[in-house]
Amino acid sequence: MNIAIVGAGQGGTNLIKSLTEIDDINITIVVDLDLDAPGIVLAKKLKIKYSSSIDDISSVPADMIIEATGSKKVADILFEKFKDKCKIIDSHAALLVSTLVEGNISTLIKLNKQIEAITKTSNTVQENLQSIYNSINAIHSIGDNLNLSTEASNKYIEESDKVIKYVNTIANQTKILGLNANIEAARAGEHGLGFSVVAKEVQALASNSEKFALEISQLLKKISDEIYKINSEIQTLRCHTTAQIDSSRLVSAAIDQLNQAAHIYNRVGGN
Repeated sequence: MNIAIVGAGQGGTNLIKSLTEIDDINITIVVDLDLDAPGIVLAKKLKIKYSSSIDDISSVPADMIIEATGSKKVADILFEKFKDKCKIIDSHAALLVSTLVEGNISTLIKLNKQIEAITKTSNTVQENLQSIYNSINAIHSIGDNLNLSTEASNKYIEESDKVIKYVNTIANQTKILGLNANIEAARAGEHGLGFSVVAKEVQALASNSEKFALEISQLLKKISDEIYKINSEIQTLRCHTTAQIDSSRLVSAAIDQLNQAAHIYNRVGGN
């Protein structure tokens, strides 16, 4: 439908804004005596033909003329010139249309503000999600480092255990040597008393070495148990961080969809 608008004040401007958003409507000309009127300025911007003369309506296709000036004189001129050529909407009907249009524009403005707020909030959430990603990645790195440290600690414990076993072997051999020395000292009688004292000290040293080795072994066992617990906690932490990553990705995807919907709205008709 081809429409001519006469009157480029606020009402005419609102009509232009609304009607240009409708695909089946084509504004062919905007007429106003004041070529600096807001509707004329908008028509220039939208590359719609404009004029200061009503007679120029005859030069364009027009199925309907909307009289938006509110002037009875203008309405009479339009009816006289064009009543047999197209439909004419007078100022009263135009006022109703303009009021409805203003309400529609006001709603669009509110929607745009809400979409801007949603977009701003979405961007903030995205930034925070990125911080969460970075923190989770840092936690993963720490977990990996802890795993490497615990693996190295387990290797050291294994090596220490080998040393302790070797110490126990030496202690047992020393105890046997001490026992043999006592037997030989007993055979020597009085001549072997001094040697007997040394043999007993050797046996005591062996016993102490064995005792210390046992204590170290028990301590290493406790350390190994603690390392196992640390590994378990690391795995639990890894599971939690993985769940956080999955949840964050779902939130991020939802926000992307929201932003895309807002972008489509703005591109199609929100502005």
